[in-house]
Amino acid sequence: MFMLGDVLSHFLPKLKNPRLSHGALVAAGIIAASILALTSGGEALRPVQAEAAVGACSVRDRTETFPAGGGHPAKDFFEPGETVPATAFVHVIGDGYLIVNYRPDLTADQLAQVRAFVTDPPPGRVVGGPAPGQTEAVKAVHAYNTAVCDSVDIEAVRQFTRDWFADPRSKRVE
Repeated sequence: MFMLGDVLSHFLPKLKNPRLSHGALVAAGIIAASILALTSGGEALRPVQAEAAVGACSVRDRTETFPAGGGHPAKDFFEPGETVPATAFVHVIGDGYLIVNYRPDLTADQLAQVRAFVTDPPPGRVVGGPAPGQTEAVKAVHAYNTAVCDSVDIEAVRQFTRDWFADPRSKRVE
């Protein structure tokens, strides 16, 4: 930017004064930054997450919402037929947890895989429960992204979880 000012000062006699040329460059920079900020609508500052695949799951930006309020759920895993405390789930998503919703009609083996994943100590900070009306077999959600799985692919959900827990944004604010 200063090189541009130096070149212009050779061609425009009024810009020989360094204070005037530097002031003009600062003003031009402020105007350019304002125009960029107004025309981009803030999208330039937000990282773009393209839909990606992890095993049998596709990962996308989170669009799911949960009702506000509540504290931590009484337990980590809710069986088919149990009522999931949706307000508690939104509370823990703010604490960096991962929410795993599953279709209530999974086979016994598939349900056992999901249950074992949610209650397994190494992942930690994972809660799960049935989602009546959900068409996907498994849906894993954190504060920013969602992994949607048409079949039960626990390894893909495990990788999605590892990626989230490695992200500094997943750390609970103390």
